[in-house]
Amino acid sequence: MLVMPANATGWFFHCLARETGRLGHLYSPGAQRGPWPWFPFALDNGAFSCWDMQNNLFNDDKWNNVIETKWRELLRWAAPTGLARWAIVPDVPGDMERTFEKWDSLFRFVADSEILPALAVQDGMLPEDVRSLDNAPAIICVGGTTEWKWETVEMWAREFPRVHVLRCNSPEKLHYFEALGVESCDGTGWNRGDRKQTEGLESWARLKPSPKIFSLSPYVCRKARQGQSELFAI
Repeated sequence: MLVMPANATGWFFHCLARETGRLGHLYSPGAQRGPWPWFPFALDNGAFSCWDMQNNLFNDDKWNNVIETKWRELLRWAAPTGLARWAIVPDVPGDMERTFEKWDSLFRFVADSEILPALAVQDGMLPEDVRSLDNAPAIICVGGTTEWKWETVEMWAREFPRVHVLRCNSPEKLHYFEALGVESCDGTGWNRGDRKQTEGLESWARLKPSPKIFSLSPYVCRKARQGQSELFAI
């Protein structure tokens, strides 16, 4: 399993990623950097920043006028690298119907970028709803309201082979996710000054390390496409 501290690229995370092979990144629109081969990364869509969770209201003006443009730029940045694990198709947190509408309208932009489309499942969704979509997601990202997320995470992990859990900053949850077969999780709180969180992440990562050897050459990322190898400068 990978933990993806959102947008965190300080020296501590570089060292822990290289030494354990257990860390990655979930990049938000406008926060992309690198990429580095020891940091597997996926792409968020920024919709969470438009959501008032307490009142379950979505700021469409912010999305339409600011975030969507940055999200499209994020995918254009990632696509040539061939390194993005997946990208979350824009959603409306806490709103099942509007999330499906966004999925139908924006799935193709992600797929045409040659990045695997991920669906952020929301309150009220069931596995059969997801399986009935014309365009099937490659990854399930468990989102929605906090209570609903924790109530349903085991169901999603049981029903789908690739599951990512959004918004998790608790070291105690990491072993639980691994036992469920969860592929990855993300959070913004792993490096916000809470020593218990940071030390808990490090202890978990070092418990079952699987480091990989990377060259320090400026040309270290290789992608195979249609039988041809292409080099990308980092």
